[in-house]
Amino acid sequence: MPGRKYEDGEDVMGRWPGSSLYYEVRVVSFDDADQLYTVRYKDGTELELRESDIKTLNFFRNKRSSASPSRRRSRSRSRSPGRPSKSPTRTPKNENPASSLLREIRKEVLKVHLTPLKFNDYNIGKRNGEPEGLLRPVIHHRVTQAKNEEEIERSEKVLRYSLPPKREEIVPKEVLEEKVVEREPVAVSAKQLEFGGTIGTFLMMLSMPPALFYLLTKCQQQDPDNLFFVPRIQFTSLWDPAVLGFYILWLILHALIYMLPIGKVADGVLLANGKRLPYRINGFMALLLTSASVAVMRYYKINLLYVYEHYLQFVASATLISILLSIYLYARSLRTPEEDLSAAGNTGTLIYKFFMGRELNPRIGSFDLKYFFELRPGLIGWTLINFIMLLAEMHIQKRDVPSVSMILVNSLQLLYVAHALWNEESALTCMDIVHDGFGFMLAFGNLVWVPFVYSLQAFYLVNHPMDVSWPMATAIVALNMLGYFIFFSANNQKYAFRKSPDDPKLAYLKTILTLSGKKLLVSGWWGFVRHPNYLGDLIMAWTWCLPCGFTHILPYFYGIFLTGLLIHREIRDETLCRMKYGPDWDKYCERVPYRIIPYIY
Repeated sequence: MPGRKYEDGEDVMGRWPGSSLYYEVRVVSFDDADQLYTVRYKDGTELELRESDIKTLNFFRNKRSSASPSRRRSRSRSRSPGRPSKSPTRTPKNENPASSLLREIRKEVLKVHLTPLKFNDYNIGKRNGEPEGLLRPVIHHRVTQAKNEEEIERSEKVLRYSLPPKREEIVPKEVLEEKVVEREPVAVSAKQLEFGGTIGTFLMMLSMPPALFYLLTKCQQQDPDNLFFVPRIQFTSLWDPAVLGFYILWLILHALIYMLPIGKVADGVLLANGKRLPYRINGFMALLLTSASVAVMRYYKINLLYVYEHYLQFVASATLISILLSIYLYARSLRTPEEDLSAAGNTGTLIYKFFMGRELNPRIGSFDLKYFFELRPGLIGWTLINFIMLLAEMHIQKRDVPSVSMILVNSLQLLYVAHALWNEESALTCMDIVHDGFGFMLAFGNLVWVPFVYSLQAFYLVNHPMDVSWPMATAIVALNMLGYFIFFSANNQKYAFRKSPDDPKLAYLKTILTLSGKKLLVSGWWGFVRHPNYLGDLIMAWTWCLPCGFTHILPYFYGIFLTGLLIHREIRDETLCRMKYGPDWDKYCERVPYRIIPYIY
């Protein structure tokens, strides 16, 4: 194991997590097990940093002193006593006016400073995320006496992001990533682990599989009113090699569809390691091929009820595969370079890393494991299970046609999945793909929790049919379409804004500019609440439960679970954004005070 490079008490430059900015810090201690340095900033903030995120003080001094000889000679000639001095009010030929302004401001003879520009003075590409290139805004310059040093500092940083540099002055990426600033970071603890740390994640791994089997066996009972009655499960009956074979075949077929050269290839977002990974976008085609295959099986009278009759065995097989996949992912992450690890990759204990996932984007060649399991077998499997439950209801209840409740559950959830796969490219910016590693949390969640919990309403209706009147059905559809409209229009608005911020169709959207150069939407759906997509998702989730009536709480488990999940995810989002934007995030929260539900939360 490599030794330490920096000693306790040594003053160095540390990169602030999630940015390219370096600050002066002091080394406090070193963890031999995790190979992490604990450093203290000037304001007392303590963070854990990798060695690759730390530079010596002389590193940046040498950078500044190693300017090209031609530029040093150029500056010496311009200060030669033999040459007439130029008037500070004159602008050299072909010089950018904004560059000239900044040059003149920095001269001490003017004795003036910049005041912050109003955000509505900018014609800047607006997006809630990282700028993809150099910003070229149209700006209005104002020079006046500043009131204090903080205002001066903010003005110069805002102008720095605003200046359109000339071609020959564009700074290489590697130099930009090593720039030094003296502004103190926001005091946010990096040692706080998610989901309750080691104990919390360990309890979740132990409790989630039994909780799922409990819910499913209760739904199978004719009278599930006694929630405290624990049904007996013979674990030996859960093992069925034929079922395991069918489930593995399901995964292989979708893996083959994923690798087909159909659909376009889209680039993901720019990652912290500087990479932008390509992804094959053909999820909607996979849904169509699956639907066609089911139609063929129905035509040849293949017994699809086999899935319902061996439902718990399929759940057990999916659970086994998710555990084996998690073990494989953790083992391969031990050989993964640090730059390809997730934020939790070097945090906490082995249990915590196993749950959260160490490697951010594990790939076998061009086959992206996390992206495949995120959208394909589980999400499409959800709709297939719903359809099989529709057939099971007709068979068990001896109906010629499915009930209105079952039709509502199938159609509304199919619409959700189909639209998600049709807009598959927008998933490349979600937290699971960009931030979270691939471990037990996502493996079990996508292979087991999504298909077998999200289809709980359809599974419940098989043995507990519910008659829904047409007025009630109409109201449920209307409420679902409202949530659907909010969810997808908010996501599409954000995605379109990130992709093409200068699109004239989006000119009506307002933003605020942060010191990092990033923009935050404060109008449209994102000015209504901070997470409008979560609001729409919750409305849809609860309308999927309504067709099951109000006789039991079991079919409402999905709505309860998703509410807790999205609130927790919203808290994670807020924590990351506050660390990323600092005081600018507080200003954004003042403009958009409500998180998910207007006037409530």
